[in-house]
Amino acid sequence: MGAVKEFLIPHLAPLATPYLFVGAGLSRRFAALPSWSELLRLFADKTSQPYEFYLSAANGDLPLAATKIAEAFHGVWFSDLEYEDSRSKWQSKVVDQAGPLKIEIAKLLDKQVAAMTIPQALEAEWELLKASTVDGIVTTNYDRVLAEAFPSYLEYVGQEGMLFSDTQGIAETYAIHGSTRDPMSLVLTQSDYERFDARNAYLAAKLITIFVEHPVVFLGYSFNDGNVQRMLTAIVQGLQNHSIDKLRDRLIFVEWRADGDASVEVTDVNINGHLLPITRIRTPDWTEVFEALGSRKHALPARTLRILKEQVYEIVKSNDPKDRLFAYADIDSAKAEDISIVFGVGAKIAATGIVGMNRSDIIDDVLENPPGGLPADDILQLHISKIPSNWWYPVFKYLREAGHLDSDGKILDETVLPTQVVKLAQRNRAEVVTKFRYRRRGTMAALEAKHDWRWMFSNFLEVPSYINLASDLREYLIDNAGKLETEPPYWHTNYSKGVVAYDYIRYGLGWS
Repeated sequence: MGAVKEFLIPHLAPLATPYLFVGAGLSRRFAALPSWSELLRLFADKTSQPYEFYLSAANGDLPLAATKIAEAFHGVWFSDLEYEDSRSKWQSKVVDQAGPLKIEIAKLLDKQVAAMTIPQALEAEWELLKASTVDGIVTTNYDRVLAEAFPSYLEYVGQEGMLFSDTQGIAETYAIHGSTRDPMSLVLTQSDYERFDARNAYLAAKLITIFVEHPVVFLGYSFNDGNVQRMLTAIVQGLQNHSIDKLRDRLIFVEWRADGDASVEVTDVNINGHLLPITRIRTPDWTEVFEALGSRKHALPARTLRILKEQVYEIVKSNDPKDRLFAYADIDSAKAEDISIVFGVGAKIAATGIVGMNRSDIIDDVLENPPGGLPADDILQLHISKIPSNWWYPVFKYLREAGHLDSDGKILDETVLPTQVVKLAQRNRAEVVTKFRYRRRGTMAALEAKHDWRWMFSNFLEVPSYINLASDLREYLIDNAGKLETEPPYWHTNYSKGVVAYDYIRYGLGWS
């Protein structure tokens, strides 16, 4: 056992489950994503001046340099043919000069994450990250790399998402600087940071609760990173001197260094005249950190615990347990021997959370809107097995996640699956494949430019013939789900066809 693991396992054992506080270093390590300054350089190159022009004009202040680049890029975006597809989709949502730059940064990062391949030397480390037991994640990253590692965690975007939502504090990710899911949420320019700093006291109050109750492991930052220093300053200012010691043992900074042995140091650092106790780990890789985090386990999956907390919260808030408290037991169940915990408020999840789901629940999970992390085998055996084979119902996501598909999307052994599941899979594959045409494929934006939404809804099974990326179809389905609230019921069926098409090309064929 190495020095890091030898220290962390007993150190964390008596404490609550940790949180991660994640910076850009993690995304660079696993997905080779550009740093903030590298992103700005890429888009400065699209303007008439080099990156150094804007940086020097801003006296080295990156948010101000981003403001100046955004101003110059604004005109480029509105005139250059390169951004025609983006304009057709986003133009109506651009309300300031920074909008176009944020849109293109979000598109670039999403594209790179969709195409990311974990370096072979880091594959084991990536798997250990995914297996880490953490209650939640706070990040200043815009990208969705963490969503790839923790797909069942619910993401809250921006300060507003963290401050004004009914968060449960478990199986949640707080993207406090915004997310590519909502490009306009990105904290990028000088005015963005001014608005962020104006509300920082409120955010710090929320974070203090996390920091006092949980150990927090900082990853992907230098200790001197401006984001870290601003956050620690706000937290220290929100605590009395005698309360700062409550953070002892809870702040763990993991810093990467290229060579040398790993080291662990328990020390105090000066933050605006206050001594803050921290643990500082320097290591050439994060393997032992993730091994230590994965050594402890929740009694239930983190997502399930969040749902249970949410149910308790709703009962207390509404003071009305109607339709929320159930007595449920199934002693004849094949899985009865595995039952280790019966939690009254969560009984509805066991009784109806799978069997009683409807198509909308499954569609949301397949589109990861939000990511549900539902148990694939249970969905197949307890839910989809009851669905008529002539319904438009996605199934390949759960077949893939449960390990029932080969690399070509064919079922490995039909005898181990319910008959209805096999019939649905066969029918869905046939319906999508028979509509395939070997056209010159392009983007969803180009297809939208030629056809209105009614054509798209009426021809969803043919859409894969026109596009290159399954993610484009997913994004379109999410963006247009609102039409189901005002249109006649038959459009719901057509929408379900679109989800079936996405489900097959994404999880059956493995399109990105």
